[in-house]
Amino acid sequence: MTLLDAVLSLSEAPARDEALQRILRALAQATAADALSVLTAAEDGSVGVAAQIGLSPAALGLSFNPAEHPRLRRATLAAGPIRFLDPSEPDPYSGWLLGSAGEIHPIHACMAVPLRVQGRLAGLLTLDACDPHGLRGLRDEDARMFAGLCAGALRLDIGPGTALAAGARRAAGGGALPGGSAAMRRVEREIAVLAPLSVPVLVTGETGVGKELVARALHERSPRASRALVIVNCAAIPAQLVESELFGHRKGAFTGATAARAGRFEAAHGGTIFLDEIGELPLAAQAQLLRALQEGEIQPVGEDRARRVEARVVAATNRDLRREVAEGRFRADLFHRLWVYPICVPPLRERREDIPALCERFAAEIADELGAAQVDFDEPTLRALTQAGWPGNVRELKNAVERAVLRRMMAEGTGAAGRTLVLRREDVDDADEHGALARPGAPRIELPGERPWPAGELPGERPWPAGVPPGAPVEPLVEALERARREAFARAFRAAGGNAAMAGRLLGVSRSFAYKEAVRLGLIPAPEPRRR
Repeated sequence: MTLLDAVLSLSEAPARDEALQRILRALAQATAADALSVLTAAEDGSVGVAAQIGLSPAALGLSFNPAEHPRLRRATLAAGPIRFLDPSEPDPYSGWLLGSAGEIHPIHACMAVPLRVQGRLAGLLTLDACDPHGLRGLRDEDARMFAGLCAGALRLDIGPGTALAAGARRAAGGGALPGGSAAMRRVEREIAVLAPLSVPVLVTGETGVGKELVARALHERSPRASRALVIVNCAAIPAQLVESELFGHRKGAFTGATAARAGRFEAAHGGTIFLDEIGELPLAAQAQLLRALQEGEIQPVGEDRARRVEARVVAATNRDLRREVAEGRFRADLFHRLWVYPICVPPLRERREDIPALCERFAAEIADELGAAQVDFDEPTLRALTQAGWPGNVRELKNAVERAVLRRMMAEGTGAAGRTLVLRREDVDDADEHGALARPGAPRIELPGERPWPAGELPGERPWPAGVPPGAPVEPLVEALERARREAFARAFRAAGGNAAMAGRLLGVSRSFAYKEAVRLGLIPAPEPRRR
């Protein structure tokens, strides 16, 4: 590929990302760089990897805060190409170089060029070569030329969608408009078009695909971003209270209404209301919702007059609303009012190329929570995670990664603080015949020397198990449970290095409960009373 090919990429490539990839391929042939990347700048000042060559596939979508990386901070402030000569400065891509899970040697060639569009920072072009002299043949003028081509590619879709991808991937529960696959790029384009409008949007998709993240992106990229985003889980509201929750009520409207209360629609006035699991709404509430959509009016329970309210409605469901309409459980007129432009979020099994990046992101989140230096995956582990079925989608994947980290900690028997954990195949759940990961069943606990009872045989038909002679003293149940409780909490706090939050997660209880129980059991000292 020649420089001419890179230039033609701006007019021939079907999208920004493909143009960037072609430009990087041309630059790779012109230099001895081992890794190249284009990072795009988000509105919050962070930069995210939009295209790369020579890095782990999971690096795509990775986001950095320049304030935490001296080299990136200097690059964002530079007027032109900058070469990094101080080996004491950490490289942001340590551990991400393809074929090497370890850190990049401090003495290597590293270079960055700011990308500017209409006078503002749009991103960075970075080059890394393991050979300290690997970038010597690249002149600053040539680097500027390639940077100009990259900046031109960024102009192909500069605007709301550019910052959206990086910002959404950093969201918690995270992820994110998760991934950079073709399917998720389509969703991002749809969001970029719909966000500035006020039309209702229906987000569809299976459980755990990230429908709420789409709703947040629609709100944050809209002119309503400075106003409230009110999230309502329709499935969690008792049927008799739905209308009161959504539209409010006056004092004395029903038993227990001791004071007037504004509903969720009024709280979202001027902003966005996200109705999750809208298929669970009873028909009576659907009629009120239809009026709110058509007329911009709501009527609180117990009031005679309607109130004006202006809020954009984003709804989500994992149900087939067409079938719900056909079976009489959902109003046809409300369905057609919501079905202006549906956004369908694809399940994880249809975009497996997003899984490595998601795994890396979830691992980074739990590493940060545990104080670990880094959490890595060996190749068999990442392959198993990528090939699994994931019926619970992104939410299930996140839980599986967190479980794997906890299992690795318990297997090694030490805390995670300051360490690099490498997850292995045995740390992740076992795959069933359908490719889904299923958590192994709990092992049967047996007494020393005990043999399992054969099926259909009663315990009284066999001799006592070895080690439990007849007449052996039986510990009172309360004492046995308390002893088991103490042992379980002691093991959890030992594995968590004394961290109550981590111990709680291992035990499946809250941090506060784990802490209080540990104090009660004498495993950790009680807090000193506050002095007045």
